Amino acid sequence: MIAYADGLDSPRSAPETIAAIARLEDAEVLLGWTPEDRPWLASTALRGRTVFAGYALAGAVADGRLTYIPVRLSALPRLLADALRPEVAVVTGVRRGTELVFASSVGWGPAVARSARRGVVVEIDPAGFDLGGPAIPGRILETIERPALRGPSPVPRGPDEVDLAIGRHVASLLPDEPTVQLGPGGVAEAIVAGLDRPVRVWSGLVTDAMARLGERGLLVGAITAAYAWGGKPMAELAAAGKLRLRPIEETHDLSTLSAIPGFVGCNTALQVGLDGAVNVERVGGRYVAGIGGHADFCAAAARSIGGLSIVALRSTTRRGTSTIVPSVEVVSTPRCDVDVVVTEHGVADLRGVDDAERARRLTELGAPQHRAELSNRVPGC
Repeated sequence: MIAYADGLDSPRSAPETIAAIARLEDAEVLLGWTPEDRPWLASTALRGRTVFAGYALAGAVADGRLTYIPVRLSALPRLLADALRPEVAVVTGVRRGTELVFASSVGWGPAVARSARRGVVVEIDPAGFDLGGPAIPGRILETIERPALRGPSPVPRGPDEVDLAIGRHVASLLPDEPTVQLGPGGVAEAIVAGLDRPVRVWSGLVTDAMARLGERGLLVGAITAAYAWGGKPMAELAAAGKLRLRPIEETHDLSTLSAIPGFVGCNTALQVGLDGAVNVERVGGRYVAGIGGHADFCAAAARSIGGLSIVALRSTTRRGTSTIVPSVEVVSTPRCDVDVVVTEHGVADLRGVDDAERARRLTELGAPQHRAELSNRVPGC
């Protein structure tokens, strides 16, 4: 198996190139979050597994060339040392003097580099920023230049008016001096835009919007994250000593996170069931994303003293179907790890209430045209 580290700057070299370097034959791949497209992802010869469906991997997952494995990010280091142990790891790095260090994505890169039986191939990104990431561990088999990207680099989706309404609701829920975690996408960007008090940030992902919190006088201390998705604002944040890029063994560790007072997880979803269970993976039988850090951060926030586990989402999909559903297609995060659900229509506080009351409160968050149908599924209505 050839395992590719994930993130915005995940390696671009084709599996055939890596197999030739490591003298492997008939190798499968292991992939994670891959936002950028790769020409070799269209190959009919591609086969392997992924822990994150969607983005550039959607086609290969849909046609069965890649098999999706449901796993939370915090469990990956253990699996990479055992059931998913690769022969070769491929990571992206930059030079810091004589050292090779991780660039904008650390994530599970250190774990896969340590676990690889034969060693590590490092793609050197000549245009990459040194954001202060850790050194690349393991036995370095070879360094190669990072291939150029075909087409534009993806950027996080900006918020629209619906997202901004959701962001204002979320901002109103935050305790004093919170430590916040945010996922990717327009809802997360809207939450950042709606912040009106100083926050600490401990997150799986940091974007330019989060990096600019310092300019607004709203950032306390340094941001801790596993992945960075940004440009100049991110580089300036790192240069100012305000960015800590760390591996998922630290950023997603449940004990570490839940011990942070006032830790607030702000996550989104594909579906929320009337019992509060959350689906971030599959709709209509089609895999859209993966569990990722969703289950880790929700569980930690639900346990943090003074913290809050928030799931914020639009009440309808782009096609107009309801995201508040009688029951989710697959449970990615259990209902016991969700405190509050937010849509553009308001806030449903699920703490301390039974299933019937949960269902009533969540029905009120649905789009008006879907509430009557949802009410028919609420006990006593």
